[in-house]
Amino acid sequence: MASYDILDNFTEGFCRWTPDWRLLKANAAFFRLTDIRGESSFSELHGIDKLSFTFYELGNAIARQVENLESINNFEIRLARETGGYCWFSVNARRVPDARGQTGYYDAYIRDITETKSKEAELSHQTFYDRLTGLANRELFVDRIRTALQTSKRRKDIGYAVLSFDLRHFKNINQHYGRGFGNMLLRHTAETIRACCREADAVARTGSDEFGVLLQGLEDGAQIVKIIKRVRSRLNAPFSAWEQSINSVRLDIGVIFPLTDYGKPESVLRDLDIAVGKAKGTRSKLGCKFFSRRQLEETRKHLSLSVVLQEKHNLEDFYLDYQPIVRPVDGGIHSFETLVRWKHEGAVVPPSIFIPIAEETGFIGRLGDFVIEESCRQMRYWQEKHAADIRLHVNISPYQLAMPTFPETVLAALSRTGVDASRLFFEVTESAFLRDFKKVLYNINAVRKQGIQFCLDDFGTGYSSLSHLRHLPIKCLKIDRSFINDLERDEKSRILLRHILSIGMDMGYSLVVEGVERQTQLNLLGDLDRLLIQGYYFYRPLSVDSAGALLELQKKR
Repeated sequence: MASYDILDNFTEGFCRWTPDWRLLKANAAFFRLTDIRGESSFSELHGIDKLSFTFYELGNAIARQVENLESINNFEIRLARETGGYCWFSVNARRVPDARGQTGYYDAYIRDITETKSKEAELSHQTFYDRLTGLANRELFVDRIRTALQTSKRRKDIGYAVLSFDLRHFKNINQHYGRGFGNMLLRHTAETIRACCREADAVARTGSDEFGVLLQGLEDGAQIVKIIKRVRSRLNAPFSAWEQSINSVRLDIGVIFPLTDYGKPESVLRDLDIAVGKAKGTRSKLGCKFFSRRQLEETRKHLSLSVVLQEKHNLEDFYLDYQPIVRPVDGGIHSFETLVRWKHEGAVVPPSIFIPIAEETGFIGRLGDFVIEESCRQMRYWQEKHAADIRLHVNISPYQLAMPTFPETVLAALSRTGVDASRLFFEVTESAFLRDFKKVLYNINAVRKQGIQFCLDDFGTGYSSLSHLRHLPIKCLKIDRSFINDLERDEKSRILLRHILSIGMDMGYSLVVEGVERQTQLNLLGDLDRLLIQGYYFYRPLSVDSAGALLELQKKR
């Protein structure tokens, strides 16, 4: 009996039982760990009805192992408790045969490792999951892509796709609205993407403002498009937090489908970044790009151009074109928008390619100074030669606008050219006000004192609410072409545009509608007396000589 008492003091449980479930021996710890209510330890219990559910499951698991292996050491098993919840056990056990070699009984020592496993799970969660959103992190997402690539080689019938959802201008939102608002926006975006995907899909936060999705079981791209549309639809609604709000959450989306050509997750993520980069430049409603090999070649070209701009010492390959902005009631030229062009190695590089590169490399400062200087010089020349009552709209990069030297650059250009500053409109996008609002506002006000006016470009596609709009120091709104594209066939587009124009007029802004290409679009704009029009229906961008000839022709009218 003394040995029994000693074993009863052990925290480790011990038991001996037969294949027909007769519990021959057990100490107090075993009774406690397996939820058996025995009268005393080491009592011989007969009948399965006296055994607990926990012990029944544990015994079966041990028996399966030792019948094949004779003994097991540090075998771990997770079991459901009859009283609710789960527990983990570490087991050392053996099978003891009888004289005929059949199983006489089993001996097992069990140790409760539930707390250890809980800590391991917590550590694993901290290692592989994002604290803010609760989603898998980049490391775990990469591992799941690796598994998908391995599976896709064995199972050609399982279609996989990888998507990246990037929040547009998130750094600027953080600066403008604060990190608290930014964190709430990230949670909202994470929850929305998760809700729009299926249970089997893997969703992760892969960067500060990036989310990745691994879809499986796809037959074609239609299912991908359906999920993207679902996400876009839900995020297109206003979002409010911390007593602030934005009209919608804007995303750039890259897609790779299928994954059959890939061997490593790193290659998948590289090409996914390329697709996202291409999505940033698209104006499609879906706002996404499927990766193609052509995009990889374009990215290599992009890197090559980056090197060229970083090493460029002169601006002789850059020049300006001019697109007229027209008074539709009489077809007269109200103003020109200056459009910078770059001819590199005999070919014209599209602005959609070289402007982002210039911003990335810091070349935008020198390029922007050139555009302002050349615009002022050209307008002064036209005024003197053609006596032109003309104005110029000059595009200003958000990066350029935030530079400390911006006011001095503008004042110097005005001084050198002697141009009337009141005839200049600086066009800025809404993202300019999200970068560093105080610094940008200081620069704008410094320039406005000279008489230059500001125009908000791409209006209707940004983050600001109308209540925020009234605080911006602008005199002109340029309505984005996306509102014009579907004007003829979409009643909702017509209603929305009418409201935007009406509000703009009531608030006293001058209004420019861009992207007008057909007479039918012009007819649907309503009160043309109070609008200015820019688009191919009237004029495409003109060279400096063609623009001068147009001014001369207008003077003779």
